[in-house]
Amino acid sequence: MIDTGAPSSVDGRGPNIPLALPSPVLAVLLMVSLATALAPVSVQAAPKDAARSFIQITGGSAAQLPLALTEPRELGPVDGDVKQTLQTVVRDDLLLSGYFKLLSSDAFIEPVSAGIESGTFDFDHWRLSGAVGLVKSNYVVEGDNVAVEVRIYDVDAGLPMLARRISGTRSSLRRIAHRVANAVIEAFTGTPGMFDTRILAVVDYGTGKEVYTFDLDGHNRRSVSRNGSLNLSPAWSPNGHLISYTSYRDNNPDLWVTDLRTGRHSKISAHPGINAGAEWAPDGSELALTLSKDGDSEIYAISPEGSILRRLTRQWGIDVSPSYSPDGKQIAFTSSRNGTPQVFIMDRDGSNTRLLTHRGGHNVSPVFSPDGMRIAFAGRDEGRFDIFVINTDGTGLRRLTQNESDDEDPSWSPGGTHIVFSSARSGRGKQLYIMTSDGASQQRITDGTGSFSNPTWGSSRR
Repeated sequence: MIDTGAPSSVDGRGPNIPLALPSPVLAVLLMVSLATALAPVSVQAAPKDAARSFIQITGGSAAQLPLALTEPRELGPVDGDVKQTLQTVVRDDLLLSGYFKLLSSDAFIEPVSAGIESGTFDFDHWRLSGAVGLVKSNYVVEGDNVAVEVRIYDVDAGLPMLARRISGTRSSLRRIAHRVANAVIEAFTGTPGMFDTRILAVVDYGTGKEVYTFDLDGHNRRSVSRNGSLNLSPAWSPNGHLISYTSYRDNNPDLWVTDLRTGRHSKISAHPGINAGAEWAPDGSELALTLSKDGDSEIYAISPEGSILRRLTRQWGIDVSPSYSPDGKQIAFTSSRNGTPQVFIMDRDGSNTRLLTHRGGHNVSPVFSPDGMRIAFAGRDEGRFDIFVINTDGTGLRRLTQNESDDEDPSWSPGGTHIVFSSARSGRGKQLYIMTSDGASQQRITDGTGSFSNPTWGSSRR
């Protein structure tokens, strides 16, 4: 048995248990590494120096893993609201990932007396149900506090994969459930889950366009700009505490920053004309944005306080939508200097500019993937915008969406596994959708109330 240590809370990610996973899982890629770790609960484990296998699920229906998600078990008085929220949120999260085929509970044949620990249930019951992965959990409610223990198993091998305790207050119940779903993603992919992240977007309720943050599943919506005016192009600071956006609140498109910790709004760039499309450098030392103070729309770098540091573009045409590479050494942007909007890349100081896109007459909104290897952008084809990705050397152009109305404004998940974008395909104004990075499993995450644009995917909440 592994001695486990303290449970984790919603304020901390907590350790996991890496265990041997020798069985094949559908058409997935196995990556083997050697590692050890402590666990937050005791489980029967493989030897600590054994090789462990991470299952890297690449997305798409061909790679969906048959997963059995059991109902959370109560340890103490039954609290139906807690149980229902945990079950619903975790299930919805796992479906949203596009990685799993969740089995119907009608196929479960395990007796109700079975527990969640190894040795308290029979893996054969789950093999007969068609499960390859198994998720079991229990919870306890003590006053205003909720604690959940989740255990994840490889059914084919009959081995535990990961176990974790997650706790918090009742008001953070949805976040606890998101952390449970993250643990499942981590167990089967070897990468952190994305369900505790936030989305930043512009929302139009008919009385103005305001900047909002909300959870990945659309819940916990909070207003950022709150000025009743036209607000556009929001962006996260690297530490997640500051949000920049362009606002017309003073009758000019000025750049504002809101501090989420204090609620303070500060105008940092108010040159005559456009102050728009700001993007933070990964180290937080500067922002790149478009200014038209001298007549032409050019890209500049400014300090977080608004001082101009340098001019980056000096060409005829409109230069907009700067996006820093993850290492901060390059900037992708859109320029009409060749006659039509295309994606270019330049070094951080504005030198070494090169054309990236050569196909299509209207390619906009470029954004680097978190690994710096690809760029997603919106390209107009056959009269509609679709989402494309391309390698940073100009090879490997790939269309991710097609013939679904206008799909625009791509933004990568922090781990690079998914992309969020806006689309008018629902017929209810623009809504937000996510898909795996290969274009599979396209699902709406907003509820149709309001029209959404300019999504930006933030990191996990701190």
